[in-house]
Amino acid sequence: MKKQSIFKASFEESLNLEDDGFVKLQQEQHDRTAKFFKNGYASLWFRIRSLILSLIFPVGFNFFLLIVSIEFHESKTLTLPIAKHESLTVNVFLILVFIWFSFIVIGKWVKRAYLLPYRYQFHAFTFMVWFLLEMDLVVFDILLANLSTFEIIAIYGIMMIATYMLFTIALAGLRKLMYAELSEDTFLYKIAKMISLYGMAILGIGIIIKHILGIFSLDVSTSIKAFGFLLLWIFCNIVVVAIIAFIGLPYFLQAYYKWKYPEEYREWEGKSVEEWYGKKYLKKHQEYLKHE
Repeated sequence: MKKQSIFKASFEESLNLEDDGFVKLQQEQHDRTAKFFKNGYASLWFRIRSLILSLIFPVGFNFFLLIVSIEFHESKTLTLPIAKHESLTVNVFLILVFIWFSFIVIGKWVKRAYLLPYRYQFHAFTFMVWFLLEMDLVVFDILLANLSTFEIIAIYGIMMIATYMLFTIALAGLRKLMYAELSEDTFLYKIAKMISLYGMAILGIGIIIKHILGIFSLDVSTSIKAFGFLLLWIFCNIVVVAIIAFIGLPYFLQAYYKWKYPEEYREWEGKSVEEWYGKKYLKKHQEYLKHE
């Protein structure tokens, strides 16, 4: 049986997204954010606060990771060896800053009042991805100097399989919720699940044994700390992927359907045209006033 696309639901089917537990969880934050947008305009305080938070978190935190990367490569006391050349350079940081701000500029084209909270939350999610990417670049330099090519490929392979499994589960859950579609575990899915569950444990045991045996000329204490750091990094990656798959995906999918069926959702939520679209948007799209 062919699986249905999560982007081709009818209005009635899209309403089932409201029953998703993670959408309900995100709805509380969504409602708090929506209060700052009146008639399609963000309040002055909200703009000031957003600017300050952007400088502190997306820009500030990621700049801090750049400093950490530089310090690691210049440090004379770092316990673990690190790659000679930096993956996270100033140029890479500036490119990522440019990409993130480009998303903000592009988001300015989204002017419908009911979509503004989604736009704001989207920037929060992209910051999280940006931060994870920089952290991965820093860790990659450490892995490159301490593990073999096979071990690095194995680690990233297992993480990719875990990512595949998480998104597969999330998509299957959404299709089941929206279309009452029965999901079947494919052979590939079962293999991915087995590797994601047991592969990291097997790989981890092999790596720590090699460390203990002195393959990398490290003492046992350093080996255990390094292994713990490796597991923490992998865990952080999987948590972020899980957040995107189980919270971000259904949340922004709901925004897509509100964009696709604006009038149906407006009537469903009992909002007036002005409340739904905002005065700013209606100034250039007065055709919606006929629906009042």
